[in-house]
Amino acid sequence: MTPSFDEIRFRASSSVELRRLEELDAAQRAPFLELQRDPSFHGLFIPRPPLTMSVKSVERQTAELFLSLATPARLDRALLDDAGYIGDVVDLVLDGFLEIESGDGFISGADAFPIVCSGLAPLEIRDVAARLSRDALLHAQDLETSDADELTMSLYRYHRIPMTPFWKARLANRDAVRAHLGANRGPLRLLLEREWTDLSPEKPSGWLTWSSKAQAPGEPDRVGAKLFVSPRPERIRDAFEIVVRVLSEFPGLAFKVGDDAMGLLRPDKLVVYFTTREQLGEVAGALRRELAGCEAHGVPFTAGLDESGLLSWGVDPPKDDQPLSWMTTDSWRLWIVGLLGPALAIAKLARGEAAVEPWRFAVERIRRAGVDPETWAPSPTLWSRP
Repeated sequence: MTPSFDEIRFRASSSVELRRLEELDAAQRAPFLELQRDPSFHGLFIPRPPLTMSVKSVERQTAELFLSLATPARLDRALLDDAGYIGDVVDLVLDGFLEIESGDGFISGADAFPIVCSGLAPLEIRDVAARLSRDALLHAQDLETSDADELTMSLYRYHRIPMTPFWKARLANRDAVRAHLGANRGPLRLLLEREWTDLSPEKPSGWLTWSSKAQAPGEPDRVGAKLFVSPRPERIRDAFEIVVRVLSEFPGLAFKVGDDAMGLLRPDKLVVYFTTREQLGEVAGALRRELAGCEAHGVPFTAGLDESGLLSWGVDPPKDDQPLSWMTTDSWRLWIVGLLGPALAIAKLARGEAAVEPWRFAVERIRRAGVDPETWAPSPTLWSRP
């Protein structure tokens, strides 16, 4: 339950500037012109130091609230019973766009968390994938930087195995990777050629990609699902063959695998795509049996499907969180760390003794976005979003 805001004053942050597109020069304005198609679009929140988060598009209702709080004021009493409105206000405070009065000053972010939220929810680490996610957040918290972009990428790259001369020589290019996987010879090559279409681009792109020649049954869900298969690189050859053989029993799927040493040293090295969650569960069950005993690497910020971290899953990010056509929409993990990085950044600016520890603050922000931080699975609400 959110605390009552009846007698508390809010104000717009002095570290944020609200700008209309027409107030920007042509170069600054160009990436955001398509936002004008949305009748509710008003302008952009542009952060100033010490805030380091990205520019954020602003709807008219939020802009009107921000402008109305140029001078500290209480919220409109007529709107205090609107849970959606209050939730938006809380998020604006936690993200540093609004500030709330406390003592003889105004605070936001992790300093304001104890006021605008009812307290930290219990957090139980249930499996390897969840533990890796927590460890990634603790690692980023310990970094000296408070830059949101740097923290975001540190989270995304966490748990990659360092490059060594052995791997660099063994997996020097995509031809070497195909040979290492056994995809260019013998029964596995014949199986791939019979059941799959090789969609890998001519120039290296980071991935080797195959799509099933068979049509998928049933109607697709509104949100696509993806299965991460994460063996240690020493076990990728055996794991890849098993994955291909299992997937051949399930028509209509696509999968990809890293096409060089860096791609196979990252935790999310092998990804399978689904149009239904039910089929993901069936394939995961088959792979769990066939891959029993395979040494796991583990993918942070995914939902574990076994205790070892070998299998985990995610979904396509909500498209309404990426309103611009040039923004990537195909990575569950990038969407998650794109929320966690800025949360860590603002939490690192906290100065009060009551401030929530940065990694826990980030956990609560992702919980509010519709992700369960105990399992790193999307909530049913998030599943239903377009």
